[in-house]
Order: sequence, then structure tokens, then C-alpha cells
Amino acid sequence: MSESAAGLTVTPAELVPDAAIDAVLGAVTEASRCWCRWWMLANADHAATDPQSRRAALDGDRATGLSTGLIALRGEDAVGWVGVAPRPRYARLPRTKAIPAAVGDTDWADEGVWSIVCFTIPRQHRGQGVAHRLLDAAVAHARANGAHTIEAYPHDTDVAAKPAGSLNTGTLRLFTAHGFAEVGRTAEPVAQVRVAFDRNGVV
Repeated sequence: MSESAAGLTVTPAELVPDAAIDAVLGAVTEASRCWCRWWMLANADHAATDPQSRRAALDGDRATGLSTGLIALRGEDAVGWVGVAPRPRYARLPRTKAIPAAVGDTDWADEGVWSIVCFTIPRQHRGQGVAHRLLDAAVAHARANGAHTIEAYPHDTDVAAKPAGSLNTGTLRLFTAHGFAEVGRTAEPVAQVRVAFDRNGVV
């Protein structure tokens, strides 16, 4: 871990002030339209909302203590976000044809499977180990809250390059560096990766 990453703390989004949410999600164009609701809403439901209502929904989750994501802090400055929650909360996942095809037979209602769906890091904080710190924290958070399996849907940049700002689901290299294994792949260069736990640690 880099020295800058080691200096970060990561906190559940419901425990930080609104200004910290604004400093990360509000500072990145796509995130400021989505407010980490894309994967939580089916197409019709997403189309029926706007950025203001999506932000309100995020704030509603935070107010009720629901786990929707984690914020990385350097001192008092918010520098990154990771979206992580039980997989059943993400209504879009089983409706995205390529993902069920990659994962195979699975129980989409299993609250013990958690998904890491997005990272948001403002440009000035990229390249400083923030994503690595967020991923470690997301795994620990999910496991502490009962996850037996954690999965994600990263882009394989060795197959097709993408601008950093378009890699919001993370990269395959990031996840494999943290012990995730690929279990399936869509027609696009998007891999599904998983890490599962037994009582003593990672399987």
C-alpha cells in the first residue's frame, strides 16, 4: 500500500456529513447524475427519476442507516466512494442479460452475496491508492455484515482500454490484486469476479 493510501480512513456513507458526499459524488459528472442509484433501479424506474430524486433516495438510505457505500477520507477531506451492498438491493443486476449469463445459476435473493458496483474518485485524487484502500474496506465491511460471497463486475483493460473516468466498476487488475478470482465474462471485456469466505478466511 502506498503511503498516501495508508493515511486514508474509510467510513460508511451514513456516518459522514452531506458535504463529504457532495465532495466526491457531486464532483464527478456521471456520479452527480447517478448518485450511485444506477444499479439499484431497473430501466423504467431509473427513467422515472432525475438527479435530484436520486440524491434524495441516497440521503434517505443514509438517514435510515442502510448500507449503500463507503467514503474514503484523508483527514477531513473526502476523496473517494465505493458502492457496496447486499446484491438483492441491486435490481438492475439480474435484468442485465450479460451478467446472469456470466454468473450462471445463482440465488439472486441471497442476502449473503454482496456486490461492489462502483468506484468514484475525483480526478485530483486518482493514482494515489484510493481505489485499493476502498476495495479492502468494502470487503471488510461486507464480511462484517454477514457476506459469505462478494462479487464485482470490473472491466478488463488488458482486452480493451478505457479512459480512467469510464472505469467506474473498477478494473480486473484491481480485483485480482486483492484476491478475487474471475468466474465469468460477458461478451464485452467485462469480467465477473468473486471472493468467498469460510469460517477461517478466504476460500
